[in-house]
Amino acid sequence: MNKITLAIASVLILSSNHTLAAKPEWAGKGKPDIEQVKSVSDAENMESEIESTEEELDQLIEQKKEKAKKSKNKKEKQKFEDDVESLEQEREELEESKEKLEEKKAGLEKQQQKKSEQERKEMDKGSDTGQQKREENSKKWWKFWE
Repeated sequence: MNKITLAIASVLILSSNHTLAAKPEWAGKGKPDIEQVKSVSDAENMESEIESTEEELDQLIEQKKEKAKKSKNKKEKQKFEDDVESLEQEREELEESKEKLEEKKAGLEKQQQKKSEQERKEMDKGSDTGQQKREENSKKWWKFWE
């Protein structure tokens, strides 16, 4: 009886290392969507990711085209051509998302510019005492120690 429980306990202990392994950083997050981009730096990061995947797709397309030219079997040739078509469709979708991202980036930059202009206009308005009162009232609520 003790041998059986000892064997079961040892098996459970040894197998628990695999079940308690750490998750990779990207697990459960997925790739960010264009709508999730909130700042210009996020847009630039996503743009660089899109460009790198675009380059990878171009390389894959070239490889598949070369393999299609070299293959003598019609079925293999057809398979490579189908792969090339699907990769080209992916590239087109990637280009569309890149255009959307550029529009979003331009909008974010414009919004940031308007915000900075508004802050400048507020600073210039009113007298010195009015500006001081405005600064006192506009302190952020999370900076309670100031």
